[in-house]
Amino acid sequence: MPNFKEDIKIIFLLIKKDIKESLKNRTALMIIMLPLFASLMFSLVSSQQLVRNFELAVSGPESEELVSFINSNFKNFKIEKYPNIKAGKEATAAGSIDAAINYDPDPENIEDRYQIYLDSRDTINFFILKENISQLLSSYHNLNSGPQFNFNSASEVKVSSSILPVWLTVTITMIGLMLISASLSEEKDNKTLAALLVTKANIYQVIIAKSLFAWILVLITSTLMGALNGVLVIGFNRLLSAFIIISAASFVFSGLGLIISLFSKSQSSSRSISTVIYFPIIFPALVADVSPLTQRLALFFPTHYLYQALDKVLVYEGGNRNLSLELAVLILFALIFYLIILIYTRKADSLVE
Repeated sequence: MPNFKEDIKIIFLLIKKDIKESLKNRTALMIIMLPLFASLMFSLVSSQQLVRNFELAVSGPESEELVSFINSNFKNFKIEKYPNIKAGKEATAAGSIDAAINYDPDPENIEDRYQIYLDSRDTINFFILKENISQLLSSYHNLNSGPQFNFNSASEVKVSSSILPVWLTVTITMIGLMLISASLSEEKDNKTLAALLVTKANIYQVIIAKSLFAWILVLITSTLMGALNGVLVIGFNRLLSAFIIISAASFVFSGLGLIISLFSKSQSSSRSISTVIYFPIIFPALVADVSPLTQRLALFFPTHYLYQALDKVLVYEGGNRNLSLELAVLILFALIFYLIILIYTRKADSLVE
């Protein structure tokens, strides 16, 4: 028990040291402040993402002909039949589909025959969907200039919160991949690590302290970004899910950052490696919906699972919140990275050369 208390005390002191050093580190401040500033700016403007094929729910009596027409003439729409518009609206709000249309043949005016709900999390896609569906329905009714159909948002989603998963993914990746790798590499260059290892601290305590330092930094930054974008009122269960996902991701990328620093000979080489691999790691996750190729490619990157999980928790409401796959993959990546660290750190001499 005394040894356990002493270990906790040493880890706490190492975390305190890292916090003090980060306040003097311009790179650390830049990594934290840049995403915060960008997040604040994006709370005022809309995001501009690439458009993918759309999934459309169709319901209502005598809607089979409409479904057949869309399948024959509009290849960018994947149609699903729903029993009623309520189910389609809920699926759209949950992020399972992009839009829901209910057709009622009874009203005299064409525009009154349709109830249309769109996924409004992406402002650009909202208007593209609106234009595409207007064109689709005008073609279906053989109209040169279509009527003014009534488009509704399936749920109220602020643009600032819709872009938040992107910025959180970018920030968490940067903190682990660049800040933590640079921190340990700097200590290796300055012989600080060698000095620490001749005291009561051991390499495992240093690794734990670095990982917890990254976790604390990620939580603080994520909380600030969430507050700026107004998502701290989404409910306890969703906030708890976000906390678990963000925590798991923090250990994934701090583990990867530690691997980079352990295998690097100097701080400059560590920084170069982090910079080189940063964009290949982050890019597939953010453009996964562009094509089938990017969708398959993204499956090999932890950033994809982090982004998908945050999108489900922070943006969408309703039933599309099964996070078991994303959480399991993030935990698997973390275990793999820390297993590599454990195996490598058994050669303690290589850490202080």
